[in-house]
Amino acid sequence: MYGREILKLDIEPLQDEPIEVEIRLRALPGLAIATATASPILCSHTTMMIDNDDPVIVVNQSGSATYKQNGHETSLGPGDAILTTNGLAGTAFGHTARRIISWRVSRALIAPLVTNFDEAIGRPIDKGNPALPFFLSYLDVLNDRQPLADPGLRRATVTHMLDLGALMLGARADAAEVANKRGVLAARMRSIKAQILSEIGNPYLTAATVATKHEISTSYVRKLFETEGTSFTEFVLTHRLAAAYRMLTDLRFIDRSISRIAHDAGFNDISHFNRSFRRVYGASPTDVQREVPRSL
Repeated sequence: MYGREILKLDIEPLQDEPIEVEIRLRALPGLAIATATASPILCSHTTMMIDNDDPVIVVNQSGSATYKQNGHETSLGPGDAILTTNGLAGTAFGHTARRIISWRVSRALIAPLVTNFDEAIGRPIDKGNPALPFFLSYLDVLNDRQPLADPGLRRATVTHMLDLGALMLGARADAAEVANKRGVLAARMRSIKAQILSEIGNPYLTAATVATKHEISTSYVRKLFETEGTSFTEFVLTHRLAAAYRMLTDLRFIDRSISRIAHDAGFNDISHFNRSFRRVYGASPTDVQREVPRSL
């Protein structure tokens, strides 16, 4: 019932075993994201089930499958992606247990941005497409259920994902120019900031090491932060100080020395740490730690 009424799919097992499907959904204005794990199954979308023409980008994270739609037959392995549509009949053979992410978007939003959109339906998306990693990073963020309570943030997320989706499918020249300045830039900054936060305790984290990982120049890394009205150095310092403050006020680290906390937060100069901490928090690290109640 769920498959037919909600997903608009006939679902049958490919092996003599019970069907096992787990789906998690998230909706934003004009688009929806579904993360699913499934046992080997055959999914059929028949002409009788067509009630919209929304395109769906399917990312096959693990396992193998074969999709048939729009006159094309495409085999997917781990990391492969394909453009499908709810507007045409088609089948998906999940040969093994799989984990997939599906991105459904209103055709009215994405189709005008893409050259020869209908010809892309049923065809695989190039794994080497530079927009794909950024697109996947957005999907990961949304699937982690990070809150998007602010309406402006929701609109920006939808816009950036549309930009990246268009670039993956072959954006028109004008749309590509806008997308590269907007969606790609935002996704790259999100990726860079995520790396910095994951390595904030590394005292050797620099703009150069970040640039190397992201295959861009050091000057470009610095320019990205300048467009947000800050600097790479200030961003790192702010989050290192915040990490130190959390440890100083956490009973689990109450017996840890100030110098050890500074080092664990990424500082290799204790004097610089003390000066910066007092400037931001108006008190010394020792004073902050001393004020933490030792017991309830």
